[in-house]
Amino acid sequence: MRRDRKVQTLLKASLVAHGIKLDELAHALGDTPTAHDTARLGLFFGPTVVGYRNFVEAIELDLERALLGGHEMSWAWPFTPDEPVQAEMTMVDHQDKNGMEIGVFEARFTTPAGEPIQTQRTTFIERTARTGASPTE
Repeated sequence: MRRDRKVQTLLKASLVAHGIKLDELAHALGDTPTAHDTARLGLFFGPTVVGYRNFVEAIELDLERALLGGHEMSWAWPFTPDEPVQAEMTMVDHQDKNGMEIGVFEARFTTPAGEPIQTQRTTFIERTARTGASPTE
């Protein structure tokens, strides 16, 4: 994981909270009375909002040694069907601890005018590569 990317913007994207995607997510949630409200809260996953490969390459994350350590979301309000959304992801923290690298990433979703809609904080943990070990160990 590239620790030198700490406090840098990694990715930016202009998106749309497509109504059809909200409907598809609500359907996947089971079309319960609250499914559409829930879908409007969790439409995007910050690290993959512009494609997971772009995120992985931006921080040089080794997926064979990485795991998701946590994911938090906070909202100013739910996404509105078909509203334009700006997304920006930043590495807000990086630590080396007990043979692991821990990176915390913040994805901010805003209106084109910059009003906050949602903030996500995602933690990835990557085991440090072992030197001198054979591939079968």
